[in-house]
Amino acid sequence: MTKEYFQIKDNCRKGLLKYLAKAFSLIPKIEKPKILDIGCGTGVPAIWLAENHSAIITAIDTDNKSLTWLQEKILNTNLEKQITTLNISFFDLKSYRDYFDIILAEGFFNVVGFERGFTHAYEMLGNERYFIIHDEYKDHEKKCAFISNNRCKLIDTFSLDENVWWNEYYKQLEAEINALDNEQTKDLFKSDLEEIELYELDPTPFRSIYYIVRKR
Repeated sequence: MTKEYFQIKDNCRKGLLKYLAKAFSLIPKIEKPKILDIGCGTGVPAIWLAENHSAIITAIDTDNKSLTWLQEKILNTNLEKQITTLNISFFDLKSYRDYFDIILAEGFFNVVGFERGFTHAYEMLGNERYFIIHDEYKDHEKKCAFISNNRCKLIDTFSLDENVWWNEYYKQLEAEINALDNEQTKDLFKSDLEEIELYELDPTPFRSIYYIVRKR
């Protein structure tokens, strides 16, 4: 992956930060919260959290290229005292029991399974502290029941419909890709263009939802 690739993806991803800000507005303010960002990728949310919430963030991912780019951004913004990156599987992270004030899972539970991911993350969250989970809009009632049955309280939810995903992300991404002159760089976006094609065929699976949860 090239720097230009990461820059384009980051610029498009920033269009969704307003919804992360909304999610954080729904929990009480915590002074210098300790936050775990699971599956952080290139760290657009992590950078925003460090700059806007004076947070101490542990950002983990198994993609070393994304973490290398994130580390470059951390140094460029002088946030190395606030953000620590770890190239590690979430399920190998064992030494933080009851440690974090907030655990952020932006799309990560889609990958590993909601119940499996939630159960492992639960052990690392302090009592009366918070999950912010951004997940696909699927099995919603089942997820709500699972949260309530696992010593947690669902504080609030809000959804991002398919129009939000188009207007705030895919529309800009498509335009940025089409504007590229370098065919090699454009080829890096093959999977993104395939996603856009799927969206155009049927946008309904692209709905997502935020769950704001307190551990009891």
